[in-house]
Amino acid sequence: MELRSPAIRKFAHARPVIDCAQCGEKIFAPDWSEYLDDRKVRHLWACEACGYQFETIARFPEPVAG
Repeated sequence: MELRSPAIRKFAHARPVIDCAQCGEKIFAPDWSEYLDDRKVRHLWACEACGYQFETIARFPEPVAG
């Protein structure tokens, strides 16, 4: 008997997960996010296992004029 449904597995793989660069543990969500402008978002990540902290920046493409 399987306790997890395929739908849960599909959802789990759709979410972004980052591995800690120091210890390799999974980090599931940023501690803090801020919009830098209309196309950039900065995320602050912290590993609960080892305490390492780092930032990432997500850049989104300009909308295509149509």
